[in-house]
Amino acid sequence: MRHVNLTINGMDMDYRTANAIARSVAGLLDEDPTVVAWHDGIKNRMSPVIEGANVLNRWNDYGMSHGGNLNVTINGDFDFIFADSEGYEELGTSPYVSLQDTEGNQFLCRIGDLRDPHDPHQQACFSIEEDSTPSSMHGG
Repeated sequence: MRHVNLTINGMDMDYRTANAIARSVAGLLDEDPTVVAWHDGIKNRMSPVIEGANVLNRWNDYGMSHGGNLNVTINGDFDFIFADSEGYEELGTSPYVSLQDTEGNQFLCRIGDLRDPHDPHQQACFSIEEDSTPSSMHGG
């Protein structure tokens, strides 16, 4: 795995800024970089979230075992593991869209069944905050 360590001074660094910088660097080094794992040492969080895992290194193990070939570290606080996804087949457009209602509730909706994108409270949508998925949302 290649490692790029960056130290950036003169600006506030948060996850969003670090992510943008890491993606820019990865875009210079790989044809089609995709983040497979990340670590935010400031807020002590990681992705993917693995219950009970050690937040200090589990993201790294996951990234390495899922095709990661580039690790970009920013200020020693943020780590991003990228895989080059150039050789993967694209699946095309998703039949689902994520929407938010006026109260801020998040919904996942089937595009083909959605009559009004401003009203996600329809048969085509379900709240992604609920624990169960309506059986009508399953394709088979």
